[in-house]
Order: sequence, then structure tokens, then C-alpha cells
Amino acid sequence: MLRRCTATLSLAMATLTLAAPASSALGAGTTNYAYYDLINNRSTAVNDLIVTNVLPPNAIVPPNATTSPLTILDGSFGFDQKNLQVFLSPSDPNVQGLAIKFANGGLAPGGELNFKVSLDPTVSGASAPQLILQAPDTDLKLVNIPPPSPPVVVTPPIVVTPVTPPSTSSADVPHTPEPMSLALWSALTGCGLLRARAFRRARRAAASA
Repeated sequence: MLRRCTATLSLAMATLTLAAPASSALGAGTTNYAYYDLINNRSTAVNDLIVTNVLPPNAIVPPNATTSPLTILDGSFGFDQKNLQVFLSPSDPNVQGLAIKFANGGLAPGGELNFKVSLDPTVSGASAPQLILQAPDTDLKLVNIPPPSPPVVVTPPIVVTPVTPPSTSSADVPHTPEPMSLALWSALTGCGLLRARAFRRARRAAASA
């Protein structure tokens, strides 16, 4: 636990408790969040404990006893993200403090911490609590930012590619005999009749002999 007194915050004798290590960006699930951006606009690194006063008090609540209320978001740079320490004061109806410590090198000049904090279920992310910087860090830039837009899901158009049926060669086409022409049929029939008459005449001649 860590004790910090400030001139403007009635945290004067409040105790800040080290929460679980800050986590990297995760899915929001059903928890409400508020989003912030902290920028070091100094020419030197920030190594001290940065304390903020949370208004209204108790608006920030960890999702559970083992999870930090603060999540580091994409776009953060200029510090060791694995060694960011987060402190949250015990529940008090009149005051709440959130503090951040950039261990292992501090927050570099121009460095930026994009983060979100989990909220009490009764607090809406649309009405984000204020995080008011306390001395000696009031010159840093800490602003509430809108939540990131959900990714746009683009449904690709359905492209119908016409399928050309394979060509069929003449060898693959079943052969259907064409109907016999009338002239050819008549000629064949005539020949048959002539042969039949000649055969009958020959039989008569043989019988009369």
C-alpha cells in the first residue's frame, strides 16, 4: 500500500491500494468502460506517481478482485507496458483516487497512454467520470476520449461466374439413324417387286414343262 498527500484532494490521508497489473486490450463484454488519453508533454520523463481524483467517487470499479480496473489500449507508447502499476483507493462515499506509476523508465517525453477503466454498473460509459490530475502533475494532458468505433464488417458482393459447359465432339454424340428418303425407299421396293415377279414366272415355266 502507498500513501500520498495532496493539497487539493481530500485524499490527504487516504490509502491507495495497488490493483492487479494493468492488462492489455481485451473484449469489453458486458462491463461499461470510460476511455482516456494521458500524454507527457514535458521534455523529461515522468517517473513519479501520477494521482487523479475521480468524480463522482466510486465510479471506477474493477471487474473482479483479481483484475485491474485499467486496460492499456492500442496506440500507447513511450513506457514499459509490462510494468505499469495502477493504484485505486478503498471504497469511500466521499472520495476516490486513481494513481498510475510508470515503473522501469517512466513515461518518456511525448509518450502516450491510451487506456480504459471499468465502471460501476450504475455508471454509464456515455457519462464518463472525470479524472482530475493532482499536483505536481497538473501540467500533463489527460482527456476523456470517445470509445473506439466498432470494426466495420464489409460483406463482399456475391459474384456469379458463368460456367461454360464442355464442348461435345461428334464422336461423343449418340448416332441416330436418319429416316430413309422416299425416293430411295421406292427404288428398293421396286427392285424387290421385280425380283418377286421374275421368280414367280420361272416357277410357272418350270411347272408347264
